[in-house]
Amino acid sequence: MFGDLTVLVFCSVGLILTAVFVFLWWSVLRNGGEREIDRQVDANERARVALEAGKDQPLSEKLEAVLKPEPLPPAVEKDVDLKKALSKTEENIFGRIKSLFVGEDTSMHLEEIEEVLYTSDLGPQTVQRLMSALEDLNRKEKGDYAKVRATLKQGMSDVFAKLPSSELKMVSDGPTVIMVVGVNGAGKTTSIGKLSSQFALSGKKVLVAAGDTFRAAAGGQLKVWTDRAQVEIFSPDGVTDPSAVAYDAVAKAKGQGYDIVIIDTAGRLHTQANLMEELKKMKRVMTKVIADAPHEVIIVLDANSGQNALIQAKEYNAALGLTGAILTKMDGTAKGGVAVGLANELRIPIKFIGVGERIQDLRSFSSQEFVESIFS
Repeated sequence: MFGDLTVLVFCSVGLILTAVFVFLWWSVLRNGGEREIDRQVDANERARVALEAGKDQPLSEKLEAVLKPEPLPPAVEKDVDLKKALSKTEENIFGRIKSLFVGEDTSMHLEEIEEVLYTSDLGPQTVQRLMSALEDLNRKEKGDYAKVRATLKQGMSDVFAKLPSSELKMVSDGPTVIMVVGVNGAGKTTSIGKLSSQFALSGKKVLVAAGDTFRAAAGGQLKVWTDRAQVEIFSPDGVTDPSAVAYDAVAKAKGQGYDIVIIDTAGRLHTQANLMEELKKMKRVMTKVIADAPHEVIIVLDANSGQNALIQAKEYNAALGLTGAILTKMDGTAKGGVAVGLANELRIPIKFIGVGERIQDLRSFSSQEFVESIFS
């Protein structure tokens, strides 16, 4: 009897719970349906009001309002952090020097420091200059790492302090003529493209002359960059004499009111005497159009090539009288010390450094910013 009663109670409870569940589920569906109906009514009402408001509006304006895309938020691109870009150079020089000063050892480690400097692409003359300053410090007092670092920082700052200005020489009357030279693979075409783009963005009228007539693909590669920069390229069909291209480009720039003309040249090794003579000829013919042209003769150097970049610059400088340099691929290289060697041994100001792939990553060179970045 009690067993039957227990079964009856459980069945009753089950029926009650089922009924409660069904009621709750029905309530949810009903409320959701009502809300959906409300949404549809609201949408229809909004459409009716919009239709009434635009009754007298021309069809073209209605279509424009519908099809016009929402404006995208402006892209914000931050400049590359120079300290981060030069971090490998900093570690290559000062990371190794710092590792010499461990424990309670207060000796100067002059021989070890000299070895580090020689293998940091600073150049022999620069190393001798810096070591002379460290030897003076060693004679006066025991130098810990902080004092060694401060002495090297001052020495490098002094190197750059004696250089001519890193600003481009811009003439006020007639076009500024910039001749760009360097070996293949250093980033010459890319640098010209970025430079012309920066000039154009600043409101300058720019002409780029395709003076590399030796390499078949050179003109096409340069045109890709000039198209991006939205500047004009001067690349006459059938002209194979680079000096003729240079002469005609400068004449066109002068006659048609261009602000800047950039003369590209064939990439060549500094050991190729006949090709270096061609560069001298290109430079000479420009003076027949503008007496003091070119106003800048800039060499593009790959910082990754280290001491070889310094050798290239010496040969080009002897042939052409360089007025400046662009150091490319400075981001991620451990050989950024070549900038100091270039400044000390050749007295050639660095005009720009490349620290990335974007147009704005070709940056005007600041010696103070450079030194602070590798000593920070």
